[in-house]
Order: sequence, then C-alpha cells, then structure tokens
Amino acid sequence: MAEDLHFLRRVTLDTVGVPPSESEINAFLSDARETRRTNVIDRLLDDPRRADHWMGYWLDVLAENPNILNPTLNNTGPFRWWLYESLLDNKPADLFVTELVRMEGSERYGGPAGFATATQNDLPMAAKGMIVSSAFLGVEMKCARCHDAPSHVSLQKDLLQLAALLKQKPIKLPASSSVPMDRLSQTGRKPLIEVTLQPGSVVEPAWPFARYCDESVANALAEDPTNSRDRLAALITAPQNERFAQVMVNRIWQRLMGRGLVTSVSDWEKNNPSHPELLRWLGHQFVASGYDIQAISRMILNSHAYQRATDPTLSETSPLFISPAPRRLTAEQIVDSVFNATGTPFDLEEVSLDIDSVRAVATTISLGKPRRCWMLASSSNERDRPSLSLPRITAVTSVLKTFGWRGARQDPQSLRDTESNILQPAILANGVMSIWLTRLSDRHGITQLALEDQSVEQLVDRVFLRLLTRKPTNEEKERYVRFLADGYETRVIPESDRVKPTRGKREPVRYVSWSNHVDGPANTLAVQKEAEARRGDPPTNALNEDWRLRMEDMLWAILNAPEWVYTP
Repeated sequence: MAEDLHFLRRVTLDTVGVPPSESEINAFLSDARETRRTNVIDRLLDDPRRADHWMGYWLDVLAENPNILNPTLNNTGPFRWWLYESLLDNKPADLFVTELVRMEGSERYGGPAGFATATQNDLPMAAKGMIVSSAFLGVEMKCARCHDAPSHVSLQKDLLQLAALLKQKPIKLPASSSVPMDRLSQTGRKPLIEVTLQPGSVVEPAWPFARYCDESVANALAEDPTNSRDRLAALITAPQNERFAQVMVNRIWQRLMGRGLVTSVSDWEKNNPSHPELLRWLGHQFVASGYDIQAISRMILNSHAYQRATDPTLSETSPLFISPAPRRLTAEQIVDSVFNATGTPFDLEEVSLDIDSVRAVATTISLGKPRRCWMLASSSNERDRPSLSLPRITAVTSVLKTFGWRGARQDPQSLRDTESNILQPAILANGVMSIWLTRLSDRHGITQLALEDQSVEQLVDRVFLRLLTRKPTNEEKERYVRFLADGYETRVIPESDRVKPTRGKREPVRYVSWSNHVDGPANTLAVQKEAEARRGDPPTNALNEDWRLRMEDMLWAILNAPEWVYTP
C-alpha cells in the first residue's frame, strides 16, 4: 500500500485536481489511522472543486470549441456552464446524456444547445453523432463520415441514421461528404475503402446499434417517444444497454487508475477488456446506484488496487494493475496546482475580446473571468491583431499547450499525449508564469509563510509539505536549511523601515477592446500590458532582498523538480 502522504497527494490530485493544502494534510494525519483514508475520500468527493477537475476531461471528450471572436468552421457554442453545473450537482449520467442529446436551452450562454452548434459544416449532426457514439458507446465513427470505415464495423449509413435522429428528420447525403470512387479506381488498384451510400441518398432516422439495445425499449423509456432525440437518449442510457454503463465506468477507471479496463476508451473495437467480469460488475453497480459517478469513484478510490504504492520503474501501468506507474499530471492539474500550492493569485484577463459588449452575440463570446484553467480558451483573433492580445492568458496557455491542452477542440479527444518534450521544462522554468510563481510579492502565499515566526527548519518542512505533500529528506533539509540560515533571523524588515510605495495620481484603467483596437494608442497600450504581465507583481518590501532572492531560488528549484508533474 502507498504511504499515507503519497496516497493523500494522489487522491487529492485525482479528485479535485490540486494538491492538498497544509491544513488538509494536518487534518488527514490527525484522523484515526483506520478511517483516515475513507474519510478523506468522502470529503474530497463532496468538494465542489471536483467539478473543476473533471471539466477539462469532458470538454475534450465532447469537443467544446467556442471561438471568442467571429466563430466559424466547426466551432460550438460554450456549453461549459451547463457541464460545470452538471458535475457540481453530481447529475446522474443518464440525465446528463439525455440533456446533452436534447440540445436545448442557451446556445451562447453556456447551455447544452451550444453542443448543437457546428458552423460551416455540411453535416453538423453527423459531427455530433460521432462525438456521442465515441463518448458514450465506445464506437468510433470518424471514418464513416465520408465512406464505410475500413477498420471498424460502422457504415456511413449508420452514422447518418444517428445524425438523422439528432436532426429529427431525414438527412440527404451531400457530395462534399462522400469519396468519389471513380477517381480512386483510376489509380489502377483496388481501393481500400468502400462507399455504399451514394451522394443524394436520403437516410431516415434510425437506431444503428441494435446489438447493444433493442429499439423497442425507447417506446417504454423515452419521455416523448415521438421525439427522435428523446428516443436516442433513452436507447443510449437504458439499463438494458450495458454498453453505456460499461463505457462510463471504464472512463472513470481509466481516469483514476491510469489505464482503462478497455485501454482505447473511446474505440472499443481496438481492444478487448482486460477484466471483462469486473467491467460488467462495475457497470451493474453503476446502474444500481442510479448512474452515480461519485458512487463508482468512491468504490474505486477505496480499493486496494487504487491505493497500492507506485512502482517508479514502470513507464505505464500493467493490465494486471499490480502496481500503478507514475502518471503525468494533465496540463490543467499542473498549472492549477502550482498556483494553488504557492498561493499565487490566478489573476488573468477576462476571456473576451469585446469587454464593452459592442458586438452582436452572434459574432463574439465572453467566457468570463477565469479562476481555474478549464475556463480558458484560445485567445487568437482574426489576422492575429497584436492590439487584441491577452498577454496574461497567453502566459498561462503557452504552458498548458506544451503539456497537451488544446485551446481549440475541433474534434473529440479522450486520451491526451503524455510524452515528454523539451519545451515542457523550458517554458515551465523560464516562462512569464514562472516569474509570477517564484516572485515573493505581497500577494504571494509563500511570502506570508516566510513572515511567520518559526525556525528555519520549520519553514523548510512547511514549504515541502505545501508543494510536494511530504517532508524533505535529511539531505534536502540539510541543504535548504544551510541555504536559508544566513540572515534568517533578520529576514523580516520592521514595518517602520520598509520603503513606502510612491503613490502617484490615480488614473482610470485603460483597456483595448474590439471597439477601440484600431485606434492609434491601442498598440502602444497593448505593448504596455504585455510588459506589465512579464514584470509581474513587484517584490515585497517586507523581506530582506538577499534572503528573499534565496527563498525564491528554493521555490523555483522545488517547482521544477520532476516529481512535481507526476502522481506519487
């Protein structure tokens, strides 16, 4: 079994997406040894931050892709607020899928109607059908968009039947969504693909997955059996459809264990389950719980399999789940965690290029003021106009991108690439965001910690606990105590001796928005905003400069330790 603090860091990162705070660590350790793990799992599953942690995953799986300026070409509306509230409420998965498939409510202000949006797309509901089938049935139908899938069982007709259910009327296949076979035949070899549906064919709404659930089930379970979207939602989520329950619990298992019982979580035709009896049993438990994602999560987190010690020699978790391999944190976990653990304010611009709201709702979207990474999106603008840049957001998203985050999601993604690359340590250590995280300003959490009356040994212990959820090794403690001891007793500058900040004339905050970005001063102001972002907050005047710089060096070194970006 994993050591207590290793377990605590792992389970906290896996549930709420950030490491435990110092008070959470102390509360855990003060609890009775027999019950502390069960109690902390219950507390974390009831923590509202759990919804924040799952957001990045479902935004990827459902391909939410709102462009904040002039939305075009396969962009969706921002259905993130409905998704967030669903996770916050622990909405039953069958109701969650039903609301998504109905695609009602607001298109521009965060409702599931935003999922229906697919601009400049000749078959928008086919695009949504591909997402629904891979997300909830483990059926990959991407190839079936233009021809029968050569490596899958799905035909193009199957996808269009699903699309017609979503569109609520028959669909006519446009020529732009079909491969011209005569052109392939001219190459003199037999094509590897087949086209059995000709352009202009009309496809009626129908359930293409009778192998999972008989269509007659919809007559009994659909709220409105005459509504094809209601019928589709009922057929996907019916208790008789074991495939849906198993796909959902496999997603939860993969997220918590680092490897799915079916490894290709969105394409079950690629792999068979490693433990089919366990998968089926978990699916039954899921249905019996009322499709409660938290109930299945609690079951997995309390298991011996989840709580085993990590084997650092493994590059990936074995299908036998004997011991987990170290798991690279997601981009959102890494960035949210460094801000959370250091107490650095997540102070970014509003995710909008029209902050004075002069443009019509059809041509601009505001995603609000972010407090966690999932609230960000691509800040690109047409023609890359420098006056419309958002430098603080860019400083954060440049780190996120190197670790696999996508600002634009034109297609769904269930598993991100976690391979290391040379940009990751470079930008994490040297980027603008690193300045904010390691500069001890008056607003920085480590500044407040350094000002407390305690020994240097206690300070080193507490920094390690806050950042790495462990005490330093003897070697680490000796090194950092020696590094910080010189001048430690005089590190705090008496308030009477601190340099008072000069207060100039109060000026209104100036900004650049769509309404004034072509004015003469706009570029100058944008350059100033970028310089301010690079500078970050000024260093505190409450700490002696020489000692403060050494404390910042210690902070930088720990934040760039390899263990920071892996689960223990």
